[in-house]
Amino acid sequence: MPTLLDRGAHGLCLCRHIACVFLLGAAVASASCDEQKYPTEPISFGFNPLGLTAVTFSAQSSTVVAQPVSNPRCPQVAPFNVPFVVVMNPNGTTGVAVTGFRVQFTDSAGMTTPQTLLPAPVPVTPFGSALVDARADRFFSLSTGVGCRGGQTGTIVVVVDTSDDQGHKGSGKVQFNVR
Repeated sequence: MPTLLDRGAHGLCLCRHIACVFLLGAAVASASCDEQKYPTEPISFGFNPLGLTAVTFSAQSSTVVAQPVSNPRCPQVAPFNVPFVVVMNPNGTTGVAVTGFRVQFTDSAGMTTPQTLLPAPVPVTPFGSALVDARADRFFSLSTGVGCRGGQTGTIVVVVDTSDDQGHKGSGKVQFNVR
């Protein structure tokens, strides 16, 4: 003779069966629709008529000099410090901020050091804000240590990472000759 507990379990099983049939039917119905509700390609939001490609990067001086450091202790303190200046021209683009710098040195013998990440300038100020005129060049004074692995002359490549106020990321590259 069935008890109340048995009837409850049977009723629960029947509800699960009905729910599965309903979900299966909904999945088949939605898959058979020809109308596409979601785009298959990325969409750009916001208004940026010039885009991040309008921002240009250059070297204030393409040739820089490695300066000796007192009391070098590789790898913490390299024997030579190389100061350089990256110039960023926004060309009227607004809402662009520098998010970081990636620096890599290759000596004249071809030995390449690992890429160094330098933090973004503080505060990260978007171009076109009340603090910075969108038409003005920005100068970023940076430096990197060389000489722990390889020589003191060669080439520095700097990749400048940027982001705009819409979340789009971009980058630019600047090269310096080190003597």
